[in-house]
Amino acid sequence: MKSTLVTAAALAPLALLPLGLAAGPAQADPLPTTINFQCQATPPIGGAQTFTMALGVTGAAPSTAKTGDAVAITLTPAAMQVPATVSGHPLRSIRGIKLIMPVPADSTYVSSSVSGGTVTATVAQSAGKITLNAPGSTAAGATFTLPAVTVNLTASAVGTLTSTIAGTSYDDPGLTFTASVDSGTILGAVDVPVKCYPSPAPTLTTTTVSAGTPGGNPGGTPGGDSGSGSLGSGSAQLPWLQTLTGSAGS
Repeated sequence: MKSTLVTAAALAPLALLPLGLAAGPAQADPLPTTINFQCQATPPIGGAQTFTMALGVTGAAPSTAKTGDAVAITLTPAAMQVPATVSGHPLRSIRGIKLIMPVPADSTYVSSSVSGGTVTATVAQSAGKITLNAPGSTAAGATFTLPAVTVNLTASAVGTLTSTIAGTSYDDPGLTFTASVDSGTILGAVDVPVKCYPSPAPTLTTTTVSAGTPGGNPGGTPGGDSGSGSLGSGSAQLPWLQTLTGSAGS
């Protein structure tokens, strides 16, 4: 596509650069969790484009709990920087970041909250899905940090309680955002919505739940099987909103 027209392919070099790891709860032998996404961008002109991207997440949860116990899961992002240009086009901003996590099976949702971060965001649960929503706009070149999300649950059955990222298709995404890019035409800045789903769905944290008297182990024992990682773990080319590269297609 010529440079006078912004399409999803022109978003290929878009990256949010990691600036360090945000601290999370103490864990034993934390290991990075990288989530691979299948994504679809829909420019205002031309057909939808598909590509792959990756993100990392620091997940923390108790390794064990008993039925009836409180279980807290925390996902913590790292600081990132929005690039200034995309394929020679000035990138004005990104906005409307949403990251969705299903309420884990064999648990009862109690509450959720956000903490830290440098951008305004909320978290809410509806129809079994927990959504971190950062609706504001972050300008090109700016550094920002999404807040950590803590989800409070009650273990409701013996077994394994796991957390993951939602999404099974482009119509059922687990990660969405919008990039505003100067088109180089009379159209000025154009919005390119992006929808992604994890493939395969990751396991971010694991808590083994056994039968017992409720309250005997509130919150469980931190560490052990907790999943961990960092938003942008791996290299400067694997940030939270990873370089939109890979198999860009029609």
